[in-house]
Amino acid sequence: MYKCLDCGNTEKFIGHAQEKGIVLIYRNDDFDSDKTQSYSWVYNVSEKSWDFSMTVDKCYFCNSKNILKI
Repeated sequence: MYKCLDCGNTEKFIGHAQEKGIVLIYRNDDFDSDKTQSYSWVYNVSEKSWDFSMTVDKCYFCNSKNILKI
């Protein structure tokens, strides 16, 4: 959980997230959301190899970078 020390926000922040790991990629032939394409690509992440990182850059509401991890 994070808190903006300038405006008190604890709900919404802007930042970066990155995920990586081994995935299974396959075609989803049932996809038909707009009738112009008959498939989409789907992937499943293997939980054994999944890794992520996340950073909070600034407050969504006041753009302050004065953020505390609580």
